[in-house]
Amino acid sequence: MASKSPIPLATLGANPEVAKQIQALLLPEYDLVHICLTPTQAVAELPPLCAGALDTPDSSGLGSNAALPAGERRVPRGIIFGGGVGDEDLERVMRAVRERVPEEDGGVKVVRVTREDVLAKGATGPSAGVIGEVLREKLAGLVQRGEL
Repeated sequence: MASKSPIPLATLGANPEVAKQIQALLLPEYDLVHICLTPTQAVAELPPLCAGALDTPDSSGLGSNAALPAGERRVPRGIIFGGGVGDEDLERVMRAVRERVPEEDGGVKVVRVTREDVLAKGATGPSAGVIGEVLREKLAGLVQRGEL
């Protein structure tokens, strides 16, 4: 039996090493196809990509789409926001994404990992393992509810 294709996601977080670790921890169920390291990158890159422009460059070069030809790239169905992303930046990015992909057209889901989420699991700082665990729980909930 063929295995199910991983759900494509994008992310905004400041730490490239943590992003790469989380990318590995989420496979095989979820694939970080596009990784942004600054809100400016996210506002420029995520709206066109989420709207289906597969030729959108991945300026970080870290997402799985970065190594693929445009015809093989995948559109993210959700965006993960790291604990260091403030409310204003999250809203700015999602406002730009929603201008291109309205919620009534299915939208793009927001998955946020807060510092409180990580601390509640016993970590004292940004631990990729703990962040991966929190993300898996949140993503599984979205999948179970048919939202992702």
